[in-house]
Amino acid sequence: MKYPNLRYGNPNEMAYYARGVAIKVLAKRLRRSERSVRDWLAGNKKVPWWIPELMRLQHMEAAERHRQMGFGKLSPKMRLVTGDVIELQQAKKQPVAAPMEEAAVVPAQISVC
Repeated sequence: MKYPNLRYGNPNEMAYYARGVAIKVLAKRLRRSERSVRDWLAGNKKVPWWIPELMRLQHMEAAERHRQMGFGKLSPKMRLVTGDVIELQQAKKQPVAAPMEEAAVVPAQISVC
């Protein structure tokens, strides 16, 4: 479904494609100021119609590029590890050596020839 007003873009669609992207990076990608991007995301200003469209196309191009390079979805072995998966082993205590008795220090003998 298209956004009802064709003059402005859907702010929710922009927020969807902007998730996880820093405002500075997003501003550079859209060639607009950080303030404009921040205002669009906060809902203070209306989003131009071409912003969500451009972000959607960039997202689709990135997905296609990853597909062509052979990057698939992460296999179960390669996913992030959560705490319930890891079982930590107790550290083995090393036997403590008995303290050595102080041996009498014997001075080195110097021989003069």
